[in-house]
Amino acid sequence: MTLSKKLGTYGLSAALAAVAVPTSGLAQTGTSEPVTLTITTTSGSQPILFNWAAESFKETHPHVTIEVIDYADDWYNQNAVRLFNSSDRPDLAFFWLTGFYHTLVDAGVLESLDDLYIDAGFMDILPESSLDVAMASDGSRYGVSMSSIMSPLLMYNRTALAEAGFDGEPQTMEEFIDMGPALREAGYIPWTSGLANASQATQLFDINIRRHVDDDTYAKLISKEIMDYTSPDIVAAFTTMQRMANELMAPGSAGVEALEARGLFAQGRAAFFSDGSWNLGEPNLHGEIPEGFDLGIMPYPPVSEGSNYTQGLYDANGLVIPKDSNNLELAKEFITHMLSYDVQRGMGVVNAQTPIRTDITAEDLDSYHPDIAAIYQRGIQMGNHRLFNTIMPGAYRPAATQLIQGLVGGQLTPEQFAEEFTAMVASIH
Repeated sequence: MTLSKKLGTYGLSAALAAVAVPTSGLAQTGTSEPVTLTITTTSGSQPILFNWAAESFKETHPHVTIEVIDYADDWYNQNAVRLFNSSDRPDLAFFWLTGFYHTLVDAGVLESLDDLYIDAGFMDILPESSLDVAMASDGSRYGVSMSSIMSPLLMYNRTALAEAGFDGEPQTMEEFIDMGPALREAGYIPWTSGLANASQATQLFDINIRRHVDDDTYAKLISKEIMDYTSPDIVAAFTTMQRMANELMAPGSAGVEALEARGLFAQGRAAFFSDGSWNLGEPNLHGEIPEGFDLGIMPYPPVSEGSNYTQGLYDANGLVIPKDSNNLELAKEFITHMLSYDVQRGMGVVNAQTPIRTDITAEDLDSYHPDIAAIYQRGIQMGNHRLFNTIMPGAYRPAATQLIQGLVGGQLTPEQFAEEFTAMVASIH
């Protein structure tokens, strides 16, 4: 049964009950004095996810009341240090393990979770990228990834491709770009994305850099051993970005917002749409496309046959424990619960994110929409790579977006973009 049928027939509460998390294998804590575990998070689907997981946690911790407090994203990002330093600090918190995470670490407001990684066996079940993303400059980990997002993904309308004379997915970036004229002739915008938004604009960088450089160079870019973006292979990536703009995007595409781009695709006006797996699921794309829409989903193809072809993985949705938590050990137990096999395989009923564990079988992904489950499995089979976005400080996205819009709008040549991008990265570090 798909998620849409569950929600449409039974409503959300019944759907959650239908995939209630089994509690076998969770340690029984016995009776204790009543205690409240507070969890802060962002608005949206995250509070639903935590409240759902809390129900099975309380079966083995009946004395625990879990209070989930949510905040607007921007406020939470900008005020986390103050909140975690205040008397209102939570016992446990959702937070992104990217730019501002390191600000929290440097401010000394987080507990080290090194012992939890060992005691709970996280070193054996998490992908290497997730072990890396939580690592702070002092060699300790202060957060744990709790879910993953596959990004960037290329979503496409099979009907549009067939009408333009194509019988399958593009096998290389060259084939993809060459589809532009035929798709336009068939009446479609070839490719759309919310380039007015930093999260989508900077995906162009993540799409192309990994596919144009070798493994060693990419590793050095991720570790910041290389911070010069003027080498010929990286300039070639910027050239591909500009070709995508010239040959696939509609005029004025740099000003298209994310929701507008998704709408163009859902309405059948664009053949390809770029975003991450978070944009799938019923609240987003799957809830907007009409019945009978023949949706295809793939990672971006390699530059050429046999070149790099892994799937981008955003695994920075994490859990942290503010220092001086009133319930430190209980907070660690809840993190362990969130990463348990049963919670990971079942959370797809409330969240379009995919498991962070690498050992969830295809048979156990039945709570996920089939498209989301397929993307998770494809990443396990192909291999995943870290996203450039996740290793850059918070100031990177708005600065990079302005330059990317100049590149796709033709105001900058790839060579000029390379020089200005290198200067920008140096300035924010």
